[in-house]
Amino acid sequence: MRKSFALATLSAAVLGLMLGTAEAQTLRLATVVNAPHPWIDAAEAFKAEVEEKSEGRLTVEIFPGGSLGNDQTVIDEMRIGTVDMIIGGTQNAAPFVRQYEIFSLNYLFPDMAAFRRVTDPEGPVFAHLEQIHTDSGLGLKLLALTGGGTRNLSNNIGPVATPDDLSGVKMRVPGSQMDARIWQALGTLTTSLPWTELYTGVQTGVVNAFESTISGYYGSKLYEVAPYHAKTEHQVMMSHITIGEPSFNRLSAEDQAMLVEAARNAGELGTAKGEEYDGALLERLEREYGVTVSEVDKARFVEAVMPLHDEFAEQLGATDLLALIRAQ
Repeated sequence: MRKSFALATLSAAVLGLMLGTAEAQTLRLATVVNAPHPWIDAAEAFKAEVEEKSEGRLTVEIFPGGSLGNDQTVIDEMRIGTVDMIIGGTQNAAPFVRQYEIFSLNYLFPDMAAFRRVTDPEGPVFAHLEQIHTDSGLGLKLLALTGGGTRNLSNNIGPVATPDDLSGVKMRVPGSQMDARIWQALGTLTTSLPWTELYTGVQTGVVNAFESTISGYYGSKLYEVAPYHAKTEHQVMMSHITIGEPSFNRLSAEDQAMLVEAARNAGELGTAKGEEYDGALLERLEREYGVTVSEVDKARFVEAVMPLHDEFAEQLGATDLLALIRAQ
């Protein structure tokens, strides 16, 4: 009896796929941050649109705060289909898509208008990255690029105004070698540490400084252990919304198209929310949590890292990608 029921269920599922229909299913979407954060807003907007347009065929379950693991763990799970989606920083996905490291270059975008042109899903940079995903055979499909706010430097030692203030400081970087080289050029001693371990790492003295979006700094309560925040504004946080191919391929063509559209809409929202949070959260951090916010001599920081741009692009095989970004 059980065998007959199982065969009937399997036959129904196969028939449904042949007819282009889809059974109700849940997509598990992971992110390492907590609200308030642009990635959470993007995730919630994506969830709402997918569930409404699919009329309940698809539901999205959001797992914030690294509850499914760090980005590399999640991406590995996506490749085999045990986790479906991620919204995260491109620097944490660089071990899988090496060219993503180009977005770890400090002062890559002159302004937000340039950032928006680069993340345009109809633009040449996005198309180039889509092709890289296809050619890599990793089993990952890029759905959208999004922002996450401006990245600044925070620490537990004191105010930072110039690169001289970072000499010998133990600095947390993600897994990207490029991040490490850039911050070493600014005088720090770098240590790779997952985001989910950062709070404890600063608290215990494993590292004394790190860089992050203002939203990430606030949402993860890092001001409790690192109350000095310098407005280096060295990056606009490049982020990605990606699905595993096993999860994407089990959807009907109709649902695939709907999912792509929802992700792109969520990406636009994430970028806008990043800008919105930056100003509001900095003011709140100063007023309510006693964070010391300092201005920096940005020209000194730019001067230290700009010579690395072309060198790193060549090493990554991303000279064409850098040229596309500069042309936007």
